Amino acid sequence: MVLGEGAAVGLFVGGLLGWWEVWLNSDLSHRMFWLATQRLAGPTVRGAGWGILASATLALVMGELARRGRRPLWIAIVCFGLLWIAGLAALAFPFRETAFVLHRFSSHALTRTVFGLITAASLLLLAGRSWDALSRAGDSGNLGVLTRFRFVIAVLAAAWVALTLIPWVLLPRLSAARASGRPSVILVSLDTLRADRLGVLGSARPLTPLLDGIATEGMVFEQAMSAAPWTLPAHASLFASRLPFDQSRHWDYNHEVPLPQTLLAERLREAGYRTAAFTGGGYVSAQCGFSQGFEIYEDHDEVVEGGPETIAAAALAWVRAVRRVPFFLFVHTYEPHYPYVHADFANPSDAGRLPSVVTYKEIDAIHSGALILSEAERRYLTDLYDGDVAHADRVIGRFLQTLRREGILDGALLVVLSDHGEELWDREPNYSPDHGHSLYQELMHVPLLVRWPGRVPAGSRIRTPVSLIDLAPTLLALTGLPGDPAHQGRSLARTMQTAEEPPPRPILAEAIEFGPDRFLIREGNLKVVLTPYPDRFSIVPIPARTLEVFDLDADPLERHDLSAHLTKPVAEMVDVLWRRARGVLSGPTRDDEAGPPLPEELLQQLRSLGYLH
Repeated sequence: MVLGEGAAVGLFVGGLLGWWEVWLNSDLSHRMFWLATQRLAGPTVRGAGWGILASATLALVMGELARRGRRPLWIAIVCFGLLWIAGLAALAFPFRETAFVLHRFSSHALTRTVFGLITAASLLLLAGRSWDALSRAGDSGNLGVLTRFRFVIAVLAAAWVALTLIPWVLLPRLSAARASGRPSVILVSLDTLRADRLGVLGSARPLTPLLDGIATEGMVFEQAMSAAPWTLPAHASLFASRLPFDQSRHWDYNHEVPLPQTLLAERLREAGYRTAAFTGGGYVSAQCGFSQGFEIYEDHDEVVEGGPETIAAAALAWVRAVRRVPFFLFVHTYEPHYPYVHADFANPSDAGRLPSVVTYKEIDAIHSGALILSEAERRYLTDLYDGDVAHADRVIGRFLQTLRREGILDGALLVVLSDHGEELWDREPNYSPDHGHSLYQELMHVPLLVRWPGRVPAGSRIRTPVSLIDLAPTLLALTGLPGDPAHQGRSLARTMQTAEEPPPRPILAEAIEFGPDRFLIREGNLKVVLTPYPDRFSIVPIPARTLEVFDLDADPLERHDLSAHLTKPVAEMVDVLWRRARGVLSGPTRDDEAGPPLPEELLQQLRSLGYLH
């Protein structure tokens, strides 16, 4: 009877603690059921175990007192109170790791008072019932079983306390990261966002006022280049600081992509950072290998959920929970990737045959030639893209503004970027909008904004071309961690801290899978694109030239190919690309590296994004 009552009160108190934290962190309102379950299950189970052990221990003590004829009520209350104070402290230890809960505990006086009264009443009730039951048991001599197993009970109690304290044993890494002064890192990726859609990078339309405001408080890299023109290899190169072909020759959308390299999140987690990612799934999902190093990796289907708001809400809840220790947060949204939803800048009279929401079905019809758009329809579709850009700015901008209001953003190192751009009738009449099929600037030139108050000079701009593969070594350097010899990028830490232009160097990029393999090199204003085998099978019906050369200063839209008259510097760049192509294309074929099939749920999401038909 006593043990059952102890278990019941333990379940009640532990469950109350769990539900209290679930409420504080708004897990259920953000559909974070996995986190709500985790918060609730842990303290509930610990509470039940502690209730049983506390009651058993108390039974032994009170049994001995009863045997000796001593039954003062105050002894029962004191003993039981001390045991439960110790138990509640042990239950609270795991929450100490989550400083947000302690902060909210100290600031919610009413919640604290109600919680304390409920707990005190429960313990006093159980103490009285325990004393009554134990008195009767002592008089009738029914404590023999507990007495015989008192050693086992003592060992279990000690083990339970030890297990409860494990989180504190594991906290030195977190404490070391915090004591070192390392900043929290927030990395935001806006999938398919063209650089020329940001006001700070030349957009005439007011599409990104919130991100532009963030940019003026930090550094803008005017000529940032992605390593690949589509999502999966671009993000893989970002996190691994390696070019696509050096990570895998198999980027097939029907297979899981192996990522054998040590990724940025793994390094930061080893250094004591809390790590979490909240993404739009698809080609950035955990199934594609990106969860390496993340404690929490939560994929969302934005097509089903209606946009990036759920991602931002989930990320905000997690940040609030870990704000007192260094953390690495990766936020990814497919906005403004199609389907195109927001008509902020669209004129309905331009829509023609296009629906109000343009999905991959319409895009596929355009690509196949089944739907030939008029000039007005092209304008309408482009305006829908701009509306999605503006929506992404609102959602991510509000998310960052909330972090600023709560005192989190100003102490963090913030990076905002895109993995690639989008072709919007820049050159191919029937293959827009889309990406992945070329290495032209509309796909490869991406926004890169960095903000770190007091460390990165506000209002600074860097004109030297840089690559997104530079980001991982840069973040390691800025967080005080050693570099990785396997990284192909270079650290831009000095540039970010001093606003000095980095030394110029060749920038490389590669296109794989959505067309013939292509290789890019850029040095200053000169850009060379090599397609060694332009006639190889392509899922994109666009003819490719073997060699293209552009002067981006004189020809930023890449309309005039200079490959007919090669200068010596250009010839040297071509030689670099030929050697690169021969080296990577002479290895195993893509079929040699095929992995297991992707889950059907992920395949369906990729279809909704237009990747599979």
